[in-house]
Amino acid sequence: MQKIIDTHQHLWDTSNLEYPWLDGFDLLQQKYTSQDYRNAIGDINVVKSVHVEGDPAETDVIKEVEWLTQIAETDGMIGAIAAAAPLEKPDVETTLEKLAAYSLVVGIRRMAWHNPDNEFYATSELINGVRLLAKYNLSFELCAKHDQLPAAIMLVEATPNIMHAVNHCGGPNIKDDEFEPWATHMKKLAAFQNVYCKVSGIVSVASENWSAAELKPYIQHLVEIFGYNRLMFGSDWPVCTLAANYSEWFEALLSAVDDASDAEKNRLFYQNALDFYRM
Repeated sequence: MQKIIDTHQHLWDTSNLEYPWLDGFDLLQQKYTSQDYRNAIGDINVVKSVHVEGDPAETDVIKEVEWLTQIAETDGMIGAIAAAAPLEKPDVETTLEKLAAYSLVVGIRRMAWHNPDNEFYATSELINGVRLLAKYNLSFELCAKHDQLPAAIMLVEATPNIMHAVNHCGGPNIKDDEFEPWATHMKKLAAFQNVYCKVSGIVSVASENWSAAELKPYIQHLVEIFGYNRLMFGSDWPVCTLAANYSEWFEALLSAVDDASDAEKNRLFYQNALDFYRM
């Protein structure tokens, strides 16, 4: 059975950490544990996961990594962590030094997704913060929606020595059947060889009664522009459960790449993640 690394998994405990963005998401306002994750994957052969920060309060970013490190030591599934850090803040290097001391922390995510400023990724403060990641050998998790991609392109252009992982396929507006200008913007991002893309998080931006056929053109476009050497599977669990369970999303992705060779599927589901996150 194909070995799989899930590059976009979350756990959180709202009794221990504060996650302000969860307000309004009743289904997600509960504790999600490593056992819950194992139950969700069922018999899918996930051998390791990359835990991506759950967008905790800025005061909890170190605390989240401490908690996850303890889980990793006892459970064994988490093989790498992409932590949160307010990269646009002038004193962020203090936080980066603390985060980099944890061996599992290999990347940093600073989300644009929930930011009302679509130009957030193009601001000099954020760009300077991303440039700091090189000092600590950390990659950047680029989490932007379709209308924030022009700013994301400017960020990537300004940080050529940073490895970037685009989260959630760049947030296409699938539910409204919008393919452009998302497709053109993603092609521009794919032209940078230091940019990888996670095939994740699109069931939650598709129509309410989504189908695999609805997702397939977007996935196929990513295959065309990135190739199988720079794409990585991600579940976005448990956020994906707003629209699908783990296996429903996994099967939809499998059907979209059914013409891929075994070697190409191995790159998508395992090897690229192993290389990118240095596991």
